[in-house]
Amino acid sequence: MAKWSKEQIIEVLKNLAKQLNKDTLSTQEVARVISTSTINYNFGSLGNALEAAGLKKNEPSQHLNKGNILTDDELFQSLYEVELQIGSEPGYNANSAYGKYSFKPFKKRFGNWDEVLAYYRKWKSENENRLRDHDVKNAEDPIEAPEEMNDSANDNKTPKQASSLPLDTSKRKPSQLYGEPIDFRGLRHAPINEQGVVFLFAMVSRELGFSIEAVQQGFPDCEGKYLYDAKKNLWAKARIEFEYKASSFKEHGHDSNQCDFIVCWTNDWAECPVDIIELKTAILKLPSH
Repeated sequence: MAKWSKEQIIEVLKNLAKQLNKDTLSTQEVARVISTSTINYNFGSLGNALEAAGLKKNEPSQHLNKGNILTDDELFQSLYEVELQIGSEPGYNANSAYGKYSFKPFKKRFGNWDEVLAYYRKWKSENENRLRDHDVKNAEDPIEAPEEMNDSANDNKTPKQASSLPLDTSKRKPSQLYGEPIDFRGLRHAPINEQGVVFLFAMVSRELGFSIEAVQQGFPDCEGKYLYDAKKNLWAKARIEFEYKASSFKEHGHDSNQCDFIVCWTNDWAECPVDIIELKTAILKLPSH
């Protein structure tokens, strides 16, 4: 990998914070795209790098202090909160981006991410009634508006304020659904299906070191070459399969021996035998305009 410059690191931190809608970033969030050693080499610490990017320094989490041992319930409750936030069972990267705890305590206690999820599902099953009561209570808690709010104040609400109110969507089906806002080179929203992944990859494939020969309907979806040795300008054959989630590759029954890369939006397959290009993190290293 080419040496990172301070300007490149700052650009990535800004893009990552924008994607996560945060004003600061944790070590595990940053480590998804830039190693800790690279950050320390250029800035001395993550806090200094965050300040250089116009972000807040992150505060050390209390749960990392020695002697404060997390319970299984605390770990799985944090996963459940992520699941409520994203609307699906959290993968490794979703937990890294939105979770309260890093992968380390999960791995130490349960093993790889597939094993973590197996224990997590068992925990949900055993606590089904408690979790249902928790969800119902949250859904029934009313949102109280200030007494001084009048019709004219409602008219001046920003879209963000209006979207925080609960909507009854049971009687209408939207004509179109969109992914999270990313505003990347004219693509306003993140992909929500495989076709969106193909479109985004076409925008950045050259910058990621790929030369595309053909796109087809059969497996693998795409054939081309990738830059194997930049110094000698040597290229190698690349058989590429597109998936929205990396784990769909095995669900579709594809042969990993017949594929060199999985290009996806979300990498939720920690033990994947095929190299994965997760566009969600890859585009953070590229200019957004």
